[in-house]
Amino acid sequence: MTTKTITIARPVTFLLLLAATAVIVVVTMQVGGKSYSKVDPIPFEDLRHLEHRLAHRPISTQILSVIIVPVIANIALFLPWAFFLFLLLYTAKRPTVQTYVLTLLLGFSFSCTIEAVQYFLPTRVADINDIIWNTVGTGCGAILGHLRARVRFEFE
Repeated sequence: MTTKTITIARPVTFLLLLAATAVIVVVTMQVGGKSYSKVDPIPFEDLRHLEHRLAHRPISTQILSVIIVPVIANIALFLPWAFFLFLLLYTAKRPTVQTYVLTLLLGFSFSCTIEAVQYFLPTRVADINDIIWNTVGTGCGAILGHLRARVRFEFE
């Protein structure tokens, strides 16, 4: 039985990272946000609001989706970006923990930059929750990037 290994060259990984970056920039600058405030500075306010609504009465799927979809979208948006970044940063010379820290710090910084730009745009809202969920997505992407070295596919 032979084992086939699929290898993606570093330049291709870099191009995929650039593509993921472009998608994040376009999506975060084009998709509509909350229009009732310029800044949402309270961490996890969206989840507290959901918990409060669920505790007092049934919640419609529309309201549920308005609260949950942005959380999932923010995580999903940064997951592939962090996956490719982790692959680029992960080398035999760099300890794994250092690669995780670099990936998380760069993801956090990228998210903060996006929110800072959004603060100055008239149609956008800067939200601390976006930074939190983007960083969670960065962590998940880094974990997947690390796990990819541990998973082997065999074809017969």
